[in-house]
Amino acid sequence: MIILGVNDGHNSSACLIINGKLKCAIAEERLSREKNHFGYPKKSIDFILKYCNISTKDIDRVAMSSKHFIPAYYYVKRNSKLSIQDYWKEQTDYWYPKLIENKNPKYLEVMSHLVDKDNFHYDEKLIKNESDASGMWDARVSHICNELNIDPSQVVHHDHHKCHGFYGFVSNNKFDEPALIYTMDGFGDGANGTVSIYEPGNKLIEISRSSNCNLGRMYRYATLLLGMRPAEHEYKLMGLAAYNSHKYGKNAYKVYAETLQVDGLKFKYDKKIKDHFFYFKEKLEGQRFDAIAYGIQKRCEEILTEWILNGINKTGIKSIIMSGGVAQNIKANKLISEIESLENLHIPPGPGDESISIGAAYLEYFKNKEKYESKNYIKNAYLGQPYSNLDIKKSIQNLPKNLKLQKLVNDRVAELIASGDVVARFGADNMEFGARALGNRSILADPRNSDVIHHINKLVKMRDFWMPFAPSIISEREKDYIVNPKKIKSRYMAIGFDSTDLAKEHISAGLHPFDKTARPQIVYKQDNPSYHSLIKSFENLTGVGALMNTSFNIHGEPIVGTPEDAIDTFLRSGIHHLILGEWLISKTD
Repeated sequence: MIILGVNDGHNSSACLIINGKLKCAIAEERLSREKNHFGYPKKSIDFILKYCNISTKDIDRVAMSSKHFIPAYYYVKRNSKLSIQDYWKEQTDYWYPKLIENKNPKYLEVMSHLVDKDNFHYDEKLIKNESDASGMWDARVSHICNELNIDPSQVVHHDHHKCHGFYGFVSNNKFDEPALIYTMDGFGDGANGTVSIYEPGNKLIEISRSSNCNLGRMYRYATLLLGMRPAEHEYKLMGLAAYNSHKYGKNAYKVYAETLQVDGLKFKYDKKIKDHFFYFKEKLEGQRFDAIAYGIQKRCEEILTEWILNGINKTGIKSIIMSGGVAQNIKANKLISEIESLENLHIPPGPGDESISIGAAYLEYFKNKEKYESKNYIKNAYLGQPYSNLDIKKSIQNLPKNLKLQKLVNDRVAELIASGDVVARFGADNMEFGARALGNRSILADPRNSDVIHHINKLVKMRDFWMPFAPSIISEREKDYIVNPKKIKSRYMAIGFDSTDLAKEHISAGLHPFDKTARPQIVYKQDNPSYHSLIKSFENLTGVGALMNTSFNIHGEPIVGTPEDAIDTFLRSGIHHLILGEWLISKTD
């Protein structure tokens, strides 16, 4: 069976499964160059079908998710187009009149400066008004049928949170062990938090569903209150929170702590609030920015750890899987991993909405099966497209004359990094999936050299000074650098860990500057042999079995997707060298 998985909402994506095997998965933003791309993932679908040599006539099912999206968001491409100022306008001119004053403002009138009807490719005759999610679903199905020349009967819907949970479950590849699967996000198909049980030989059984798991919403609006972009910059608050403490952040923490509470496997409010933006805006007025970051982060950690501990105590299952946007909170994941009774924690690559296309496709694949066959469905995070030597040769034919082109030699690259140069790596092998760069779309530097952080922040990433970078550590050296007594796998930079004394010497540039924790990528040779080999060359030269790693993009842009994107970003930044497949490109001035 051939199944095309599609997420055509925010962070849109597509994937293709053939007889249960995931052939390719791509986030649309990598190809469209539109951060958090909202809408039909045309470029991803076209590329995947061409790469897999599949005609639209070969497709048996198109699996989709999320019936709750309203037309208004498609008109303005909300998550990809709204600026920080637009999000503030949305709050003051739309949500405040609607929620506080009981008025009925029109979203498309309030946000009229963003409405782009020329690029609204859906049949408006199917849509009653700007809030008609049901009509919008019909229009989305009609659009994809027209694009692919398929019958509507071939398009199926799967619940948003079941997609999150099933993606996490399948990517864990442990079908012979019981697991508790938690999903948590802003909102999707009527819920924002679920808990499911997996017992070997059975299917997933949902035991709790809540629309009150509002951590994602609270964190989103804390991000906006601090002048940052919601649904994108939450990680900045997480990084900032460590710089404050309970002594100075307790008042901000108290504001959050007196509202949302855990209630078994569900949630309740001690103090009910009408709105998650204006309530906290009023209560937090006059609080320091880092105190607010501390308050929301600490409360997030408390709620998640209590919720998950309740599940362990209720079911006796000690292996936890987490998926959904809130599962990207690395600091909370660290504390969850340290719960005494927890034995294993798995967070998949790209657990946000970019992966619900994969979850939908696998839900459809397993829909009529009595039990889940034990196979290695998703081996690692390298789910995207590879590029051939021919593709890369074409991209370097017309390089500027001030660039030096030579064959790649890992030992030479190790020398360049050890001398203080910054090297970007565009691996010809499959592109990694999700928001974390895992070696094939990465900027690399000497992890011993903290000064390189300032160079990358100023001339490459143009990002906030307090944000930590991450280390890529070869698996043979994990014990030297990371405190991980439970041997929890950390392939995807999804979990924080304490660092060893040797790590503070060898990989200081890859640790959080204040608390010295790390969110490591442990690089296994079988996952990415060429990247592992590069780090090994650096180890042979320096004795350090790691590199400092950050995503290959300029701040505010998607991670590079193609060789041409890689060259363009290289030329527009302060990166010294670019690995492009088998080639090394260097700036000479």
